[in-house]
Amino acid sequence: MHQFFCETPLKIGEPYILTKEQAHHAENVARLLNEKVRLVHSGEAWFGVLEKKDGKVTAMVTEKDQNTHENKAEIILAMALIRREKFELVLQKATELGVTRIIPFESSRCVVRSKEEKAAKNRQRRTDIVREAAQQCKRNIIPEVSEAVSFEEMLKTEAECRMAAYENAYGSGSTLSRTIGKQRSFLIVIGPEGGFSEEEMERMKKEGLIEVTLGSRILRAETAAISACALISELSENQWL
Repeated sequence: MHQFFCETPLKIGEPYILTKEQAHHAENVARLLNEKVRLVHSGEAWFGVLEKKDGKVTAMVTEKDQNTHENKAEIILAMALIRREKFELVLQKATELGVTRIIPFESSRCVVRSKEEKAAKNRQRRTDIVREAAQQCKRNIIPEVSEAVSFEEMLKTEAECRMAAYENAYGSGSTLSRTIGKQRSFLIVIGPEGGFSEEEMERMKKEGLIEVTLGSRILRAETAAISACALISELSENQWL
């Protein structure tokens, strides 16, 4: 079943008029006319049936969907800037895994740097990626992707459980399964391709972040992010079943 995020409030018995882009996708790409779809507005979902009338593609709202596909805990991913295609993969998969907010940041070993002249373009592209991913996996919200911030600014991010994945933590650091409990919010910090410097790791520990290991193997930055998000999503969700 396809899903659309709606720009206007929804009400049973009334039609939602799809935007030009949504209508094109529904009619010409996915060919969804006369099919049931899921409609989401402000975190709440309804079902509707698509039809075309007077040249407009609309969805007649039929009933409310009481199910929510959101984790009861907030998951924040602070992701160091990495090469575009890999960063965009992280955006997509983190959205599918239930992350609530994604914070790009610059650290000392980042090869990629934030450029002010490309900020607006990057912001729109990242927003489009998480929106499409949220629709695909039937989420009730679209994760927030913030502007790229400095390492020090990222450290100000608040959460009940704050963790930083570190490749040198195996054998000495904690694991995610030992760290995660019935907290309502989690922050996981993932470094760039070159990892964190020892100074950065000490700075994070000084700010109260827990050093965690993702296993004995050295993971690529995008693999580490996806792996950590998957573990946090499952472990935190199971705590509230």
